[in-house]
Amino acid sequence: MTLTQRIKNAGLWQTLQIIVQATVQFGYVAIMARLLTKADFGLMALASGFIGFGTIFSEGGMGASLIQRQNITQKHINAALQGSLIIGFVIFIILFFSAHYIAKFFGQPPLESIIKIVGLNVILGSVNSISIGLLQKNFKFKLTSNITILATIIGYALGVLLAFLNFGVWSLVAATMTISFLSSVTMFYFAPIKLSMKFHFKEWKELISFGFGIILLKINNYLSDQGLNLVLGKIFSPAQLGVFERTYTVKTIPSSYIGNVLDTIMFPAMSEIQDEHERLFHTYQYSLGIVNSILMPVAVFLIFFSKEIVLILFGNKWLEAILPLQIMFVVLPFSSSGRMADSVIRAKGLIYKNVIRKFLYVIVLFIAVSFGAYYNGLIGAAIGVTFSHLFNYLITLVLVKKIFNKKASEIFFLPILSGLRLSVLVLFFALLFSFFLRQFAFNAIIFFVVNTLIIGLTICFIGWKKPTILGVYLHDLLVILFPKLKKRNF
Repeated sequence: MTLTQRIKNAGLWQTLQIIVQATVQFGYVAIMARLLTKADFGLMALASGFIGFGTIFSEGGMGASLIQRQNITQKHINAALQGSLIIGFVIFIILFFSAHYIAKFFGQPPLESIIKIVGLNVILGSVNSISIGLLQKNFKFKLTSNITILATIIGYALGVLLAFLNFGVWSLVAATMTISFLSSVTMFYFAPIKLSMKFHFKEWKELISFGFGIILLKINNYLSDQGLNLVLGKIFSPAQLGVFERTYTVKTIPSSYIGNVLDTIMFPAMSEIQDEHERLFHTYQYSLGIVNSILMPVAVFLIFFSKEIVLILFGNKWLEAILPLQIMFVVLPFSSSGRMADSVIRAKGLIYKNVIRKFLYVIVLFIAVSFGAYYNGLIGAAIGVTFSHLFNYLITLVLVKKIFNKKASEIFFLPILSGLRLSVLVLFFALLFSFFLRQFAFNAIIFFVVNTLIIGLTICFIGWKKPTILGVYLHDLLVILFPKLKKRNF
């Protein structure tokens, strides 16, 4: 099977995964927001912040190292698992005995028990990262997608059940732990590793040279995500933090799913062709064009219908989340575009340049969000997030330009033209159809669903009759995914 065929196959399964996951997650968020308090989400956000930091070190970048390295042996695999497990157990013990003092610092006694239980994710993550790395290196995306979907459905179903039974924040804990446990055990079953009693230091040293860069990069990612909750936890009340965390999560869902899918597929693919300069560049440019062609019109749509999204997902008690959500949706396409740059930079082995770039972004993020939150609450924090993401995107493009030595038009302008054209179309139809539909007394759900269907079907019809309106990137993608379309307008 050629690389293009493997990418196509992986893309189909990853697309199925994000459709199912996004559907399930939106439903989960909508139900849990009505059953739990804002403070429950705030407590979980704080706990996740500490656990996420520990998981960075337990995974140790070993999974990514196995993917990036072109030649690996069984000793490399053993060394990766051994190192991850040792670090995982050490970090879990530290978290377990620090939980009391963390809870005391934030003035939230329930936080102690939550951290002690969710802390087990550090150990589970150390095993899971190696198994996933091996499966993705061999392009077994059908298997990883099915496992992830099944674990997510079971975990969220249990969380909802416990929320109905009034378990409060523990329903969130149960959902998180169930997903982690099922995913880790099942991944390990299909990618078994015979743990050697002898520690392969030489092979571990070879992996950690790249893996340490991944650790530094993940620390920056953690600080820009979970770490931000810890900072805001001292500025906001638990209820305010809960609103910010839910808003930030909703903003992240589209970009993270699509960005993660492309990154998951393209990183192994780009690693395979890392020495073929021109081929690597065109692969990157194509991926970036796909991201912008999808997410730019999606961002316009979500900004326009943010009120309906908040009402559907959270209910009337979360109306203060509307404007912050609209502000953060602005950078939706740029967040995922940055993921494509991450993929190509890691594939080239230039991990430490990426670390510096990410470090600069985190500094700007913390300053901008803290300043905004202090002076203008949730809206100020949202503006800080948006400004920081734009800054990150720009410096990422500069780094990619240096790697490929291409014109700014090839790096930046060409991949966004199709997305801009589709965005204008979406905005036009959103204004047109919502104007007529507002004449009827529809509730938020019906109004949103009807608009979504009408706009979506209209865009599909136009694209079917005149494929060029979709732009070269979506045009080519549809031809690859659905070859029979060549017989029609393509």
